[in-house]
Amino acid sequence: MSDDELHRIRMQKMQEMLNKKKLAEQRSQRTEMPIDKKMDQIITVLLAPNANHYLSAIKERNYDLYIKIRQKIFPPKIMPELDLLIQYLRQGMIRRGVISLIEIQQIERQILGIGSTITIKKQGQDAKSLSNFLKDEDD
Repeated sequence: MSDDELHRIRMQKMQEMLNKKKLAEQRSQRTEMPIDKKMDQIITVLLAPNANHYLSAIKERNYDLYIKIRQKIFPPKIMPELDLLIQYLRQGMIRRGVISLIEIQQIERQILGIGSTITIKKQGQDAKSLSNFLKDEDD
């Protein structure tokens, strides 16, 4: 082998290494999306349109509550699988609008500690809870 051939082979190998390095850098920059954006993207697909609008209103007025609701939707067990969910989303394998407005409101009430109550109001009387109403009926 002559010196020219060795020089050409070295240059070729060096060029291949540089190309591999550039591709690796491009992949690492392109693929890494913040976890918050991934979660928001998946939530947008999973929620019904009115539920999505309601959740975005919560996000604007009480961001901490929004974070807690999002944590209920995505428990810690699911967090490592976000990339897989994004992939399924891109392939159209995730059904849209699965989570309704009522479910978001239930999660919100659960986080805020608001229990469900049944109130009864008769004409000319104040509103009473069901338990108080039944107690008064027995007397």
